[in-house]
Amino acid sequence: MQNPKKGPHSQALYSQILNEIRGCILSGDLAVGTRLPTEAVIAQQYQASRGTVRQALTILVTEGLLERIQGSGTFVRKLPAKQEREPQQPPAKKNVGLILSQADDELNMDILLGVEQVVKPRGYQLSFAYAEEDPLALAVDIARLRANTVGLIIFPISNSSRDASIEQLKTDNFPFVLVDRYIPEIDCDYVASDNTGGGYRGTEHLLILGHTRIGFVYSSRGGLLTTSVRDRWEGYRKALKEYRQVYDESLIYDNVPTPAPDPPNVYDTIMLNPDRPGAFLAINDAVALGLLQAAQRHHIRVPEDVALVGFDDVSYAAHLSVPLTTIAQQRKELGERAGTLLINRIEGQVVGAPKHIKLPTNLIIRQSCGARLRVSSSSFDERSNNII
Repeated sequence: MQNPKKGPHSQALYSQILNEIRGCILSGDLAVGTRLPTEAVIAQQYQASRGTVRQALTILVTEGLLERIQGSGTFVRKLPAKQEREPQQPPAKKNVGLILSQADDELNMDILLGVEQVVKPRGYQLSFAYAEEDPLALAVDIARLRANTVGLIIFPISNSSRDASIEQLKTDNFPFVLVDRYIPEIDCDYVASDNTGGGYRGTEHLLILGHTRIGFVYSSRGGLLTTSVRDRWEGYRKALKEYRQVYDESLIYDNVPTPAPDPPNVYDTIMLNPDRPGAFLAINDAVALGLLQAAQRHHIRVPEDVALVGFDDVSYAAHLSVPLTTIAQQRKELGERAGTLLINRIEGQVVGAPKHIKLPTNLIIRQSCGARLRVSSSSFDERSNNII
């Protein structure tokens, strides 16, 4: 294996290592049985961490190109004799894969339901996995599922500005659709919510209610590299600008854990700050719940003393001690549209440039924002949940 060229590379190091070793194996430059250098040596060659090298090699092991032998090292794998004599069997023509982010999340479950309701009537079987916000698990799931499917729907992990396994799918022209989040550096099919519009609408609502200092609170699980988070933040900033309010970095609360820890010191600190804003836009309903619980622990009234707006409209949002005003996503429709787009792409009904689909969000007004305290019954339309 030749030493790589030093200096900037258009791909992430992980992707570079993965693609270059894979290319050497497939071209025959690395013969069957060749022992690879140690992870430490490869890491030095690429000026990468050993963890990055290990991640790339694990994918190649999963793909069957390498094998690890305990105490001996990592070797280019010799395929079984049957595979050498016969071409690899193609995957079943009617199988598609879905890789979700978490198993204990309403958004993921509704996306799964939506995908199932679309692909099964069209004759496709669905296999799915959960990456649990682990980039290595995501890469392993992609390698495993693509070997037995004709297309994938992928819920990208948080804080990912690019992903080598997804980049490889695009390079290989393997049909796939990203759902809920997209990766700006990879121009591909995706279906997501209009998170910018949702962030804007939630902030605008609080501004209309008279709040001028509005905090934006997001979780450690999804930083600003996560497009759904960043787009909501951009909507927040856009609303402030259009309503001629100054964007104040001190009102941005990041790395807030979800679910709230016990004891939930971060939420308590936010609520007990004497200079806290009069309203908060939370990145999701779980964060809004943490803020609500902290307020109640310290006898801070919601919405009289502080107003809250969440995002997602999860099942418990309407049933909290103070029902939560929130931005609703079309969660099941995300799965339906992603499934439809994937099958249409596989069957040739959609061709050409990647499709970027963003579904509208909806402001659901309940008690936590204080709107019902400020408007008369004649000014509030219960049917639309909107101030007239």
